[in-house]
Amino acid sequence: MTMQNSSTLLIGNFDGVHLGHQSLINFAKKIASSSNTELSLVTFCPHPREIILKKSIDLIIPYSEKIEILKTCFIDNVVEIKFTDEISKMNPDDFIKTYLEKSNPLNIVVGKNFRFGSKASGDLDTLRNYKNSKFNVHAIDIEEISGKRISSTFIKNLLSEGKIKDANSFLGRNYYIKGEVVEGEKRGREIGFPTTNLKTNWNFLPKEGVYVTHIYVKGVKYEGITNIGYRPTFGKKDLLIESHLFDFDEFIYGANIKIEFIERIRSEKKFDRVEELIENIKKDVEFAKKLFTKDEII
Repeated sequence: MTMQNSSTLLIGNFDGVHLGHQSLINFAKKIASSSNTELSLVTFCPHPREIILKKSIDLIIPYSEKIEILKTCFIDNVVEIKFTDEISKMNPDDFIKTYLEKSNPLNIVVGKNFRFGSKASGDLDTLRNYKNSKFNVHAIDIEEISGKRISSTFIKNLLSEGKIKDANSFLGRNYYIKGEVVEGEKRGREIGFPTTNLKTNWNFLPKEGVYVTHIYVKGVKYEGITNIGYRPTFGKKDLLIESHLFDFDEFIYGANIKIEFIERIRSEKKFDRVEELIENIKKDVEFAKKLFTKDEII
């Protein structure tokens, strides 16, 4: 029987894979490289709070998208643990024995506030004092930007307030959503601004309103504006995500697209006349096009 190679385990939820998570991943990469071990990232599905609190948690990005991002971070293995009520009630030592020891860890890397086991009773000291421990425990504090601690909750609050530029600075990339283009009522086309209507499995969305956006269609990036809202001018009640792409006039129903949010322009408004709506959309387009001429927009 051959001895399993030693590994470096990085453990966490990584919702949003924000700058704090990225700094933790980079730290773990250095540990793995210096110890000549493979880096395995351990995460949980569903989010442990969903099981513990017995309610759905709206994540910054869907779980499947998180895994896709993590796979681009040059990690050797992404290990997904199905989190259950049974796991939530495990004592910390049993969790280590059942889920961590089998990977033969030489190093375990976590954030300084990492908690695990029944009633979050396990912490860094639990890991370090584990019986017959043969692994080193490394922990770093999630970095701060502008004196504010990076967290998924903090970023979600920024998005809920429509503060896209701030959220992007903490995510370390432009916030985005993905989905399928579905057929709408063609209102936009009727008033001279054809739009794509997005159907998405993103449960968490930024504040309603009009945004400057990049829209990716079949791998090509287009400039545009996106409205998240209810189209009150037309008396609608269903939430819609509509994007108007500049210099684009194709029918792409059924296509999967990605919308990156750059800046929020305004809140959604109800206009008494359609002509007023058209004038405001023209102003939105003009604002966006001016913004896109700036060098810092990528």
